[in-house]
Amino acid sequence: MTDSALAAGSSAGWDFATLAYLWDAPSRAIVAGADKLEPLTDAERERSLAALTQRVRLFASTLDDRDLMMIAFIAVEDVDKSCFNEFFWGQSVADYLGATAGVVVQELERRGVALHYVIGNSLGDAELEGMLTGLPPIFQAAGLFVTGPQVMALELMDQTGEPRDVDAIPRYRAEGQLIADQLIERCHRERRSSLYLHIDVDGTATEGALDAAVPQGRTPGALLVYRSGPPVKGSIAQVSLPPGITWPTGFLGT
Repeated sequence: MTDSALAAGSSAGWDFATLAYLWDAPSRAIVAGADKLEPLTDAERERSLAALTQRVRLFASTLDDRDLMMIAFIAVEDVDKSCFNEFFWGQSVADYLGATAGVVVQELERRGVALHYVIGNSLGDAELEGMLTGLPPIFQAAGLFVTGPQVMALELMDQTGEPRDVDAIPRYRAEGQLIADQLIERCHRERRSSLYLHIDVDGTATEGALDAAVPQGRTPGALLVYRSGPPVKGSIAQVSLPPGITWPTGFLGT
């Protein structure tokens, strides 16, 4: 990475020493980044996002495979955690995530590795609708293909002309499961990064989420991150690394 390239990124207002700062949940880094974009004109936003994208890509390209996977893990984990910390959704957030997490995911896939993030847990009725409608666009902006039984159930309601209703999910869940599993299998074959979102009010409905999201004989070269509950303080994600990759002892998620 050249000094001139780093200086160009800094002069555009994107001055960070490491990619890990870009999504830091406690400091609401994603919202702060989006706030920088809010007052800009369309032309200014385009230039700013181009500078941010370039700076992230330069940082990511210098990392070895292991460190890039660690950064990708940090990105998706902090995106998830940020959703529970005074988060808001809008075009500026989408643009910021695309220029940061999205670029990291692209670099990972360029090297033949796909990131598969799996969330499988049960929630109360009041939380379910917000999670099923709120999480997909956020993670899509971060570069992940999003699917899951309940997500697909809601889409099936759209196709039949029925209003979206979480209470109606059980009637569509089986078909939604079949579609979601087919889509996630395709993501594995094509080494496309994904979020498999399997959340429901019924705890038994989410059993086997990990098995469904990671079919037997899956293609090597996948970084799998699994959460069986909300990313609250003290919780730890389960991580499966591609063959030949190890993370430092004590690194979060190992």
